[in-house]
Amino acid sequence: MALMTTPAMNAAGITSAPVKNVIKKSPTANVDGINFKLDAKNNRAKVVSGTNLYAGDVVIPEKFAEDSVTYYVEEIDAGAFKDCVTLVNITIPNTITKIGSDAFKNCSSIESITIPHSISELKSGTFEGCSNLKEVVLPETLKTLGNDLFKNCTALQHITIPMGVTKLPNDIFEGCTSLTDVNLPASLEEIGSDAFASCSSLEEIVFPNGVKAIGSECFKNCSSLKSFTATTAMSKLSNSLFENCNNLVNVNISSAIKTIENEVFKNCSSLDSINIPNSVKTLGSSVFEECNNLRIVNIPNGLTSIPTKLFKNCSNLESISLPSSIKDLNAAAFYGCSSLRSIEIPSGVKELGGNLFEGCSALESVTMLGGTPAKIKKDTFDKHFCIEGTLFVPNVSPYKSDPKSPWSKIRKMEKIRK
Repeated sequence: MALMTTPAMNAAGITSAPVKNVIKKSPTANVDGINFKLDAKNNRAKVVSGTNLYAGDVVIPEKFAEDSVTYYVEEIDAGAFKDCVTLVNITIPNTITKIGSDAFKNCSSIESITIPHSISELKSGTFEGCSNLKEVVLPETLKTLGNDLFKNCTALQHITIPMGVTKLPNDIFEGCTSLTDVNLPASLEEIGSDAFASCSSLEEIVFPNGVKAIGSECFKNCSSLKSFTATTAMSKLSNSLFENCNNLVNVNISSAIKTIENEVFKNCSSLDSINIPNSVKTLGSSVFEECNNLRIVNIPNGLTSIPTKLFKNCSNLESISLPSSIKDLNAAAFYGCSSLRSIEIPSGVKELGGNLFEGCSALESVTMLGGTPAKIKKDTFDKHFCIEGTLFVPNVSPYKSDPKSPWSKIRKMEKIRK
């Protein structure tokens, strides 16, 4: 039946042009259980979430017809499949060029997924919490990865990052507790903070030579990690980089490293020895705190400060050689080093911090090479050393001249024997 129109008459009784009854096309559609947002102007469609969560096997079509118009499916909206815990399989066509953030977050039943070659970027949280995801095939066209991309994918064991990716972002594999094998491309230059944090099954990872920076806490709680070799492109080891890696045994620090930040090896309880190259000019606090099997450490020439809690509770550390460049030893640097028997303190040291040797129950001798007594606190030496230990100095008189000085608490002082 033909669409009827009626003439309209204005207040003056003049008949105007007929008005057509326009039927607007719906901006949404549901095709085979999949919800779409439509762009009728450009004949495009986007997969979106719906009232009901997706379940079972979902095959996204390349195109479909709606109201006699053909729409091409080019995008998966942010959060489109989020929390679809009974979604088992998803097939993504090559027409899809964009997948939004959190698109498959917490889809805990998906076991495998293939990303089509039409995708060049995966945004943040796309597969976060997909706890049964075991296999991911990433295309060579992929260049950019988002934060939290595979966070808490606890079943993921192996993955290959495509050539062309230059950065692994923050938290990308955090909590992937089954991850054992990661193939990194030669194009990689940067790894973000917490990228592999709590990947408790990861034993080894090989870095391409071009990796320049690794973010803080990147391998924190990687309890199976056994070895690390810094590339010659790296200039620092970031905060808490290997904290709680209690199986870490082999560490190779390149001569390009200039800074080791706070708590880098804290609680690496299997670390027996470590060589710090002379290129390192700055050490952060607590770098080796709780490394209770650490026996051998060389302190680099040129270092001027032993920072706070550097060797706190390193209970197997028996001896250490401090370079002549050292000017100060900060608070609790050797706290709890219960096997430390002797130490020689360079002549340029001007100050010894509080609790410096607290809990050093085996400490028998301390040699101060400086003729002028350094500043110390009342609790720099523990009571055991003050009673049982021996302080060796160039000249006893300056150390005993002030009865109010904390130095006077040490009962045994002797001149250094040549």
